[in-house]
Amino acid sequence: MQRQLENYLLDVITGRQKGVMPFLIKSVLWTLSWPYKALITCRNLAFDQGWLRRYSPPVPVVMSIGNIVVGGTGKTPVTMLIAQEFYSEFLIAVLSRGYRSQAEKLAVPVILSKGEGPLQSAAFCGDEPFLIAQNFPKAYVIVGRDRHKASDMAARAGAQLILLDDGMQHRRLARDFEVVVMDTSDPFGQGYFLPRGLLREGISSLARADLIILNHTVDRSMFVSMKEQLRRHSKAPVVGTRMEVEHVEGFDRKPIEPLKGKKVGIFCGIAHPEYFYRTVEQQGCQIVDCAFVADHKCLEPAMLETFARQCREKGAELLLCTEKDKVKMADNANLALTIAWVKMRLTIIEGKEEWSTFIDQVKADLKR
Repeated sequence: MQRQLENYLLDVITGRQKGVMPFLIKSVLWTLSWPYKALITCRNLAFDQGWLRRYSPPVPVVMSIGNIVVGGTGKTPVTMLIAQEFYSEFLIAVLSRGYRSQAEKLAVPVILSKGEGPLQSAAFCGDEPFLIAQNFPKAYVIVGRDRHKASDMAARAGAQLILLDDGMQHRRLARDFEVVVMDTSDPFGQGYFLPRGLLREGISSLARADLIILNHTVDRSMFVSMKEQLRRHSKAPVVGTRMEVEHVEGFDRKPIEPLKGKKVGIFCGIAHPEYFYRTVEQQGCQIVDCAFVADHKCLEPAMLETFARQCREKGAELLLCTEKDKVKMADNANLALTIAWVKMRLTIIEGKEEWSTFIDQVKADLKR
């Protein structure tokens, strides 16, 4: 039900729903967006002018990875890409809110990892921070809504670099570098503030960026076009990225290959399931059915069992999910079909020189 409502409102906002009712809904949403816009504009002005104080944690470098729109632009994959650049040389601490997790509701942040991999479950701390802790076991990963407290915990642990996953709007915590991630399919959130559009803050906020990542870049012509549009709002260097398949493996860690020609069912709980659908199609699979739930959610066991049965009846040989879904799941031995998960990696396809320059600048600050 929640997924259906979210999809309907998104279709209204983006204009895919036509007619009198969607028009009236958009009018109401437009009216509601003005108080939100005023509040965010005043808040940013207060920070820009120094009327609201910011806290600087006692660590060499703090870097925020965020966006100006609501929804999944690929902030966590970018956080992981950046973490990889510093992981072998410096002690990293990743601060995550743990959106829609139990840890998010707590007054005190939770240490998910203190250099030995995940200490809590994905269900408790959230799928994305768990994924980071699993991929970077030597890093500190701290989950909670209070970034001030979390940054102090990271500083006491000896962190040299703090990465704020989804940190652009958390301006009370000072940062040395601001990385902004944008989805090339809708970089400006339909051009309206929430709830009429998807903007969390104005496009003018891009002026704060030290680096802009254009995620889901298809080709050079798209990248150049988007880069020219951004020049009106920011002088920051621009890098183009896209997600690519690294490998596919079962829960027994055995590789699944080849995928080409296989009939599969797919399921996921991510912000843009259409990207996963397209990725599986590009591997040469024939998708017989799909089941999508809201971002950060997972298919209930009974629903998964039914889905597996239905897919088998339609000729599917296996089920595919994302790595983000895999970390939330228990053993699937009793299902009608085997589940495999797709390991993706974020690849820089444009602006490699700008990326290297940015990373070198951060390393220079860390070594001072």
